[in-house]
Amino acid sequence: MRFARPSLVMQALRLLLLTLMVPVASASSSFQPLDRVEGWLIERRLDANQDPICRASVPGPGTWFSARVHLDANDEMVVPAGLHRPDETRLEAVRDALRRCRASVLYL
Repeated sequence: MRFARPSLVMQALRLLLLTLMVPVASASSSFQPLDRVEGWLIERRLDANQDPICRASVPGPGTWFSARVHLDANDEMVVPAGLHRPDETRLEAVRDALRRCRASVLYL
């Protein structure tokens, strides 16, 4: 009896795990934390068509729109009144994370 190479077994296991996770992800209608990049929180939810909706913000107290520095739909920084503008030198990594998030349900 021949056994599959370990890499093929691992690929099959990964595929199985991802398949099992899809129903859980599709049931979620609220934003879920996905990653932290350069101090920014990347979150995602799926719309009715199972397309990802992604957002990025600097974690803090209060509501997302009124009390957090965040990126808008055009990936431009929005700084609510009374908050300090963070350093913009690391924003490209945050924007890259959002591009990856929006490209697929799998965040790779």
